[in-house]
Amino acid sequence: DDVQNPPRNPAKPPSAGPFKFQPDDHVAIIGGSVADRFQHSGWLETFLHAANPNAKLVFRNLAVPGDEVVTRLRQENFGSPEEWLMKVQASVVLAFFGYNESFQGPTGLPKFRADLEKFIKETLAADYSGRGPPRLILFSPIANERHQDPNFPDPQPINANVRAYTDAMREVAAANGIQFVDLFGPSQK
Repeated sequence: DDVQNPPRNPAKPPSAGPFKFQPDDHVAIIGGSVADRFQHSGWLETFLHAANPNAKLVFRNLAVPGDEVVTRLRQENFGSPEEWLMKVQASVVLAFFGYNESFQGPTGLPKFRADLEKFIKETLAADYSGRGPPRLILFSPIANERHQDPNFPDPQPINANVRAYTDAMREVAAANGIQFVDLFGPSQK
């Protein structure tokens, strides 16, 4: 067991080397609309199961459109995000944030960085699964595409903000030794 789940030192960030699923990982998907959409198709879970056929992975999608790092509106007595990560015994957290926050523009970047830093530290200090701190992967927001209907707004100003928030996520992730996946760059194509 110690080989598959080595003890972690919360004071030292985990390695940002290649990510590998461990047997019986419980994967919690959190974040806004991009993450929420996965529960409607199942392709992400299918792909990850196919790539890791012997891992016996368990997926729980806890994402809701509009979710932000700090703001996750739910009905009364629904439970906190941390309580839900505990309920699903998350050993891996896939976090998709930054898009909704990007509407604050450049003036919102310092708060977003601070909120993201706090989220990372609190997540890595928790033990939702009983197997130690979860492995956390941050995913950037995707780019807005230009719509063929000229009545839709030009996405460039929105994408400038999304790029800035993606860059901030990359920097905060690197500073904390957290995996980061840039969805913004490829989605511009």
